[in-house]
Amino acid sequence: MSETLRILVHAPRPELVAGLIAERHPQALITPCDSFADLPKAAMVDPHIAYTERFERIPYPREALLAQPSLRFIHASGAGINHLTPWDPEKVHVCNAGGVQDEGMAQFAIARLIAISCHFFRYHDQQKERLWKGHNVMHSTGGTLTVVGLGKIGRACARVGHALGMTVYGVRARPQPCEGVEEVVAPDQMHEVLAKSDYVIIVTPLTDQTRDLIDAAAIAAMKPGIILHDMSRGNVLEHKPLIEALNSGHVRAASLDVFEEEPLPQENPLWDMENVHVTPHMAGMITEDDYDRLSTEVFLDNLDRFACGEPLVNITDPVLGY
Repeated sequence: MSETLRILVHAPRPELVAGLIAERHPQALITPCDSFADLPKAAMVDPHIAYTERFERIPYPREALLAQPSLRFIHASGAGINHLTPWDPEKVHVCNAGGVQDEGMAQFAIARLIAISCHFFRYHDQQKERLWKGHNVMHSTGGTLTVVGLGKIGRACARVGHALGMTVYGVRARPQPCEGVEEVVAPDQMHEVLAKSDYVIIVTPLTDQTRDLIDAAAIAAMKPGIILHDMSRGNVLEHKPLIEALNSGHVRAASLDVFEEEPLPQENPLWDMENVHVTPHMAGMITEDDYDRLSTEVFLDNLDRFACGEPLVNITDPVLGY
């Protein structure tokens, strides 16, 4: 591209990203923006490219970006892009940072499942009470895991689970063989694999097709005593039937990292349930600085491609939602 690149950096710490861009493309005109409220004004610079991050707990002001006719390429700093849909793929490419935190999220998910099945949380509480009491452990070796969503993160979960001796099933919109996975099924066959699983990891993106995918019927189809870990997006897993299943014991325990409303409201009953383990949407197990650096590296690789007129990577589909 012969024209001087105009790049909008919309992030909570835009100076960090802007500095890395300037090192690679010193002639680029970079506009930083560190709030949602200021984005409409910042976007009036007619950017060719936008580095974006969803960092406030309010709806993302997507119209401010997508209304710019000059815009050709948007980089989403995370894997999820549902806050940017819809867009016209003939006018602008939206790419994500898929691959940055695959292994970290997989390790986090499997660690949570093992911690629950081995009673690590219970033993921690017992230590504070100086209580010496053993509990039966459900071994992961020989257990069965279903991974709902076999994107990059889901495939990493499958590899780790398989390495630990689990039999792994996968659920994917377009089933195809996957390393370490016994069988990959479509969503309409999901109940069949949930019925024989000891564990389930939910890591599918939020789309029109996956909204409320894990509903009352899916939970009822699960094998009694299943342990569940959700690190997808709020609205994929329905919490009302989950709470009922947790109270009845049908679901043994749940590790929840994502919620419809975040932060999770203080009055939400999930906080007080002994068999629920809440984390604040941080399953990537990576520091903020490291994540910014790695996500920016993905962006810079695509920025080089864009400047040279080469095909971009990690292009997402506004219809599929990933």
